[in-house]
Amino acid sequence: MELIRERESLICKETNKKYSIKIFRTYYPKRYKINFLDKKLRKEIYNFKNGISFEKFLIEVRDWFIEEYGDYQLNRTIFLPIPASNKKINERRYREFCESLCKDLKIENGYKYISMKENNTPNHLKNGTKDKKYEFILEKDKLRKRQIIVFDDILTSGKTFFSLASTLESLDCKIKLVLFLARTIKQEDYIEEYFTIYKN
Repeated sequence: MELIRERESLICKETNKKYSIKIFRTYYPKRYKINFLDKKLRKEIYNFKNGISFEKFLIEVRDWFIEEYGDYQLNRTIFLPIPASNKKINERRYREFCESLCKDLKIENGYKYISMKENNTPNHLKNGTKDKKYEFILEKDKLRKRQIIVFDDILTSGKTFFSLASTLESLDCKIKLVLFLARTIKQEDYIEEYFTIYKN
């Protein structure tokens, strides 16, 4: 199990845009043979995604934010979770987590400002979606020209984030940080299609 301490830079291959990111863990899909600690982490991530428990990640994310930004640097910042494709899953996964985190950090909760358009099945669950662009329903008046921290549970292809980033940037938003609980580890011969990550 790898704990990633520092921020990194995510570069979109299509646009060459650079985003500051923070990833807390590595995540191994089920096809990998992994040790006990990595299995435990994978279960914790599953529990988060299924809305069963989030307390461990809440503490870790909150403490990192406080250490990184202190008590004042997040003023006028919106915490915006990338929604799950299913409304019920999205509520289970993010509503209480976002409420608790934003209350502790005294930042604006953007959970209600965003939802996924219907029939936006994730790429990894559906064939023939390579060129698919995710579409979001946004409270544009709440987000326009604001400073945003984007949050998602797992970074896999990066396509969902880049779809959202282009939409936010069309509203003149500034993406201050992109936060992921974990990054999917892929096979050694896999070439990343959408992004490159650099150490800062």
